[in-house]
Amino acid sequence: MDNINSWKVVLPDEMARVEKLAIAGGCSEEKFMLEAGEKIADAIFEWMGEKRKVCLVVGKGSNGGDAYAAGSILLGEGYSVRAISLFSEKEESALHRKMRLAFLKKKGKVERGSFDFRGDDLIVDGIFGTGFKGAVDGIAKEAIEAINASGKLVLAIDIPSGLDGASGQVRGCAIKADLTVALGLPKMGFFLREGWNQVGILRVENFGLPERFIEKAASEAELLDWGSLRLPQIVRKRHKYEAGYVVGFGGSKEMPGAARLCAKAVLRAGAGIVRLFSKDEIQASDEVISNMWDEAKWKKELARAQAVFVGPGLGSFSKEFLGARFKEIKQSCVIDADALVASYFPKGAILTPHLGEALRLLGLKTAPTESILFEKLRKFSKQKGVVVVLKGAPTIVFGPGEAPLIIPLGDPGMATAGTGDVLTGVIAALLAQKMKPYEAAVLGVSLHALAGEIAAMEKTSYCLIAGDLIEHLPGAFGLLHAF
Repeated sequence: MDNINSWKVVLPDEMARVEKLAIAGGCSEEKFMLEAGEKIADAIFEWMGEKRKVCLVVGKGSNGGDAYAAGSILLGEGYSVRAISLFSEKEESALHRKMRLAFLKKKGKVERGSFDFRGDDLIVDGIFGTGFKGAVDGIAKEAIEAINASGKLVLAIDIPSGLDGASGQVRGCAIKADLTVALGLPKMGFFLREGWNQVGILRVENFGLPERFIEKAASEAELLDWGSLRLPQIVRKRHKYEAGYVVGFGGSKEMPGAARLCAKAVLRAGAGIVRLFSKDEIQASDEVISNMWDEAKWKKELARAQAVFVGPGLGSFSKEFLGARFKEIKQSCVIDADALVASYFPKGAILTPHLGEALRLLGLKTAPTESILFEKLRKFSKQKGVVVVLKGAPTIVFGPGEAPLIIPLGDPGMATAGTGDVLTGVIAALLAQKMKPYEAAVLGVSLHALAGEIAAMEKTSYCLIAGDLIEHLPGAFGLLHAF
């Protein structure tokens, strides 16, 4: 992955194994906990700004110790901090006890019983760590339900309590965090099933674990560090064909909007010219060149293009017809929607299915477990020589020979008709600007998701429509350009 930085995504048991290796190799568990406390406190300083009232809700394990360590630092900076301990002192570990006593020495208050958060600005969830499995019950269940009902900002330490860090399942209840500070490496359960609903904003922090031990961790996937992405370079002297010529095949009388959105996104994302072929006559925007389908003209323009897209609003075509078109394509291309039914795809193509389309590509009638699905998509990508963008929340990119790459961006308002067509256009534009297929897919998904987040700040997640993403692409480009 040239020029793309990422974090390993691991299972909780793997993270625990690596920590034990580090401690056996001479690292200090106490120093790890103190460093974790510093990183949590730093996140609170940045997030909350001015001094606020913080409540730590503390379990009996390492997460509770991390919470006390952070609380001590907050007290030293003038924050008002109290802790609610859910379990008796007899149940706490020795290191947990040491952190609690240090917190008390800093004049922190430890309470039991009532879950009244009306006087607090922030609740820190230090109840359970990633080792928790099963259903939450008893006082922990009572605490989690009270936290979720409080209406206060919630920071989860390492993982929202009650969430299964391996499967993403929630059995009974789990903390719904506004911010999760993942310690060491992010856990796979964050991105599966209910996990993405629970973690809120995700922040990854190292708690002092040396790099040599992180390298020993076996990952399930990778999490994109989107701040490492770079836009294609622009030279001052160029013409529209040098900016990128994209030819597309899509649109029909029944679905003209899909192709229009895609073609407009191509231009907004930086390509210099786009020509759209459609099986029916459709009215595109003034900037888009439109043609009815003509095989001879298609081949002529295809020979001049730097990138191609096929699929948005295309309607039904036979696999044989699509296969013949794809064999004509020698350029980088994006294939979406109705065109995903083809049995042949050009090498280096980028396929952008949602889950149902991905199952059809794999010949599956029902969805398997995520681990099986991801492995099948990895093999499909490698065998076919294509990039697969599995659209969803979050979107995951599979490239030949690459680990699944999770893109931790986007807004729930993007779950609306036409946003996938915009994505196809953005990726096609980046291909036309001479980006490699895998890098174009990753950058395209990220820009598309950032545009959705920016649009939602203005329109709200309730009112977002696909065209809003196109209008807010400049904000997404500007954000990445600032890096």
